[in-house]
Amino acid sequence: MDDNFSTPSKTASHASAGEMPAMPLEDLVAALAKAPLLRDVELPQLRLLAFSARERQVAAGRMIETAGTRDAPAYLVTHGDVMTSGHSAGPGTLINAPGALAGLPLSGDIVARTDACLLVVDRALVARLIREYPAMGRAMMRALGQDLRGLAQTVRAQAAASTPPQYST
Repeated sequence: MDDNFSTPSKTASHASAGEMPAMPLEDLVAALAKAPLLRDVELPQLRLLAFSARERQVAAGRMIETAGTRDAPAYLVTHGDVMTSGHSAGPGTLINAPGALAGLPLSGDIVARTDACLLVVDRALVARLIREYPAMGRAMMRALGQDLRGLAQTVRAQAAASTPPQYST
C-alpha cells in the first residue's frame, strides 16, 4: 500500500483494491468540528479546510511522523487506528493541531497501528485560510485561550492538592 496516496475526491463511494474509501466531505467536516481547536470555526470554513486538505493512506506499522519533527502537519484520523505519545487515536481524532499551527517539534512518534487513512492539514493551508477568513483565526485563538485557562486551573488544583499542610509551632 502506498503511504503517500492522495485522493482528488472527498466523496468517493468505493475504493480501488487495497485502498480505503474516502470519508464523505460532511463526515470530515463533522469530525473537524469536534476538535477542540476548531470547535468555534464556522461550518463553511471547516468545509473548505476539509475539502482542501489531502488524504494519506498508511499501512499498519508504518511511521507517520517521528518525535522532534518541526512543522509536522495536523492529522485527522478518518479510518483505522494510530498510536501517538502512548495513546491510541481512532477515527475523528485530530492529532498535533496546536503543534502544527505553532511549528513546535512533535512531542512523540505517530505510528499506524492498523491500516489508516488520515486527512493531512498542514500549516500553510491553515495560514492561507486564516488570511482569507480572519474570523477563523480568531475562533482558533479563543479555543486555545480556553484550553490554556483549563490547563492552568488543573495545574493550580493539582498543586493545591499536593501541598502539605503547614503546622504552626
